[in-house]
Amino acid sequence: MSRLDLKRILMGGAVVLSSGLLLLASSSEEFPNEDEAYWFFEPIAQPAVPEVRDGQWVRNPIDAFILARLEAKAITPTPEAGRRTLIRRATLDLLGMPPTPQQIDDFIKDPAPDAYEKLIDRLLDSPRYGEHYARHWLDLVRYADTDGFKSDVLRPNAWRYRDYVIESFNRDKPYARFVREQLAGDELYPGDDDAKKATGYLRLWPYEDNQPDMGRHWEATLDDIADVSGDAFLGLSMKCARCHDHKFDPITQRDYYAFRAFFAAISPWDDIRLGDEKMRDAYLEQTAAWEAMTDGIRSEMDVVKAKSWETQWALARGKLPPYMHEILDKTDRTPYEEQLARFGLKMIIHRTKNGYKNGIKGDGKKRWKELEQKLASYKEYKPRELERVAAVRDVGGVAPLAYVGGAEGHQLVKPAYLSILARGDAKIDKIANNAATTGRRAALALWLTDGENPLSVRVIVNRLWQWHFGRGIVASSNDFGRLGKLPTHPELLDWLSRKFVEEGWSLKAMHRLMMTSAVYRQDSVREDAEAAEAMDAENDLWWRMRGRRMGAEQLRDSILFVSGELEFEMGGPAVAEEKSARRSIYVLNKRNKRNTMMNAFDTPDLHNSCAMRDVTTTPIQALALLNGEWTVSRAERFAALVLSDEKAGVEQRIARAFRMALGRMPADQDIVEVRALLEAAGSQKKSLRSAWVDVCHVLLNTNEFIYIN
Repeated sequence: MSRLDLKRILMGGAVVLSSGLLLLASSSEEFPNEDEAYWFFEPIAQPAVPEVRDGQWVRNPIDAFILARLEAKAITPTPEAGRRTLIRRATLDLLGMPPTPQQIDDFIKDPAPDAYEKLIDRLLDSPRYGEHYARHWLDLVRYADTDGFKSDVLRPNAWRYRDYVIESFNRDKPYARFVREQLAGDELYPGDDDAKKATGYLRLWPYEDNQPDMGRHWEATLDDIADVSGDAFLGLSMKCARCHDHKFDPITQRDYYAFRAFFAAISPWDDIRLGDEKMRDAYLEQTAAWEAMTDGIRSEMDVVKAKSWETQWALARGKLPPYMHEILDKTDRTPYEEQLARFGLKMIIHRTKNGYKNGIKGDGKKRWKELEQKLASYKEYKPRELERVAAVRDVGGVAPLAYVGGAEGHQLVKPAYLSILARGDAKIDKIANNAATTGRRAALALWLTDGENPLSVRVIVNRLWQWHFGRGIVASSNDFGRLGKLPTHPELLDWLSRKFVEEGWSLKAMHRLMMTSAVYRQDSVREDAEAAEAMDAENDLWWRMRGRRMGAEQLRDSILFVSGELEFEMGGPAVAEEKSARRSIYVLNKRNKRNTMMNAFDTPDLHNSCAMRDVTTTPIQALALLNGEWTVSRAERFAALVLSDEKAGVEQRIARAFRMALGRMPADQDIVEVRALLEAAGSQKKSLRSAWVDVCHVLLNTNEFIYIN
């Protein structure tokens, strides 16, 4: 027994059971005063909007918080960017692709005083918004279309979760509901199709379908779910507390496993179908009719395949460790044993399904084919399957026992919130009319979204700020603890957090507030930048807008958009990057990455939560854009668009190319340089066309195209 365990017992915070197990309670946790007073664990404040000297610059309260700090340092904010810059910035920011030349012209010419506000509203109303912003969330929850590990098997229904996220952003689903559906949709909203898709969040763990050591694999899975949930919803890196109390943050080892215990009862389910009760009843009725018609055929097929099936079943079962054989042989299993049995049976069935046909030999093989043909003749009577989702449910109404240290630990633990915030075990209410679930995840989801939780609200508001400004008010947006960064503007973060809840947890309302601020509208360059940099080299005070390179998906989509190839079909199974012109959100996300153009531009590791992507500059990126076959092909299509108007002169075509790629007219020097390149190609049609491809290719490689000012 450790000194910490002994201390807890002496303080009355633990009970030694007759079995020798130590049941830990959370009511006695004590933390140093500096931990109790650490800003992130303090209640969300209600700060007053600061008074500033230069009130004319202020467009909304955000600006007052920023300007107050700038005035204290005698730094003036950067003037507002021009309309051409603003529409390109806002469109790339919200839609992930550039505006068209016509959209730029219309905005520049719009005399209305609220032209910019109308622009933001139009962009937020576009279905392209959800497709772009969903990618930010999918990074956080390490979404992938494949399992990972050695075989990296495709997950056929994972995309339904991805589409759920896109739809949720487009519909401006309140963030509180968004969180509740993902963590406990089956408990809080049973029967709701969105909730069924949403719990796909709890199926995103990396998985090895031929891993026979189910116990060890399940422990790693629960750790993964707890780690990612801590990162995404709490903004705390908790995994250090798996083995010992956190060395820097007030997170005990018991806290970690008490948090993990909220998920202890879940089990993956692959037969959850979409549709209401009426649709399911009709499907079951039609299925029963088809089964009655084909009963004789299927019964004979069972006889033909029996020996091979039994052989393959025995082979697959034999690969499991002895403890799994004991569990599978039991008729009365504990909840934990039932979890492992479900994994074991899934693996056995998967292997047997894939192998039994090879064992049907001789006359049996001939008869099998005949029976398959007879069964196929009844195909028109078999109902179309209702769409399935990869989701979770609890293994039953009683949760498996949870221990500090996992299944092999000796200290029982119950679900509890971080003890620095809430002492004692969490109050878990049974879900009405549903004895098959524990209610644990519902309790966690409701605690996270009660509006006063100092962690979850600050975390999502900070993420929104980061997504718009290139860095969060807390720069380490997955780690608000002591190893992370302190907030540059804590009062602003709390004011925004309060505002977010008051606005009904609306993400679009927060987008609008941030993007219509004077802070967001600042230019990214200024003549006297050296003086401001001397006072604030990292731009922590937001005296100018940060320039940013496009993300991988923005870059691919923008290139396809400019070349006229981008397809706008929404939803559905993932597509191959090289073979499709659909938006990048729909491109197959393989955990074991392939060498593609997007991978070269810092797509995230899909095994872990990614709060902010790396931004690197490598030779591989230059090679992908300059020499890559995909990029050259896009330049060819771009050039074909530029040349499509046969009546246009050279300068008109140059202007069209610049407007399509860069959103501006070419400067005099641009025209001189492009003309020189075209003249060097000579008068032959083939050579001239090749020169235009080079022009378009160069435009797609310019910093002006790749970066957002």
